[in-house]
Amino acid sequence: MISYIKWIIKNIDLISVIVLPESWIWYEIIINELVYADIYDKKEVELFLYHNITENWQNLFWFLDFEDRILFKELIKISWVWGRVAQNILSLWRVRLAKAIMEDDKKTIESIKWVWKKMAEKIVLELNDKDIIKYNNFQSSQKGKIQINSNIKSDLKNEILSTLSLMWYNPKKVWDILDNLPKWFENLDEIIPYIIKSI
Repeated sequence: MISYIKWIIKNIDLISVIVLPESWIWYEIIINELVYADIYDKKEVELFLYHNITENWQNLFWFLDFEDRILFKELIKISWVWGRVAQNILSLWRVRLAKAIMEDDKKTIESIKWVWKKMAEKIVLELNDKDIIKYNNFQSSQKGKIQINSNIKSDLKNEILSTLSLMWYNPKKVWDILDNLPKWFENLDEIIPYIIKSI
């Protein structure tokens, strides 16, 4: 079973990426918008993968980090949540998802593509006592203590705004997040994934 590998990107869009390993066999891997934002301008990447094997098909899913992979495995244990749905749910961002689950905010979860009311209720019911949810909800509760980065240059802000506007993100929301950016975010590769997670 494949879980981690370093590959060269050959083609990428918002929902999948085709990569080339040293064996010269091309693999298509299912991604979400957060992963896309993190890798869209890279040529070589290191992957956290989950090889999902069922009776009818096999799929590879790619995650930003190992915690997303853990949460994905928890999500696909839930009735009606298949791999692509779980990947979409993770596009909400792990911390935001944890906050919604702990606060019984089913509307936020229902807003995700392919998630309906009963599925949202089941996700909240089955995940609210999981350690990974409790940890990420704690991370969310620390947001008010974050120091703001007020030194980002205007040309970098404009570049970020332009990039995300082309990806159909609301410019006002993007700008609001830029104005409240935590101080440790300084370059484009860090800021764009953070904004997509926060919207």
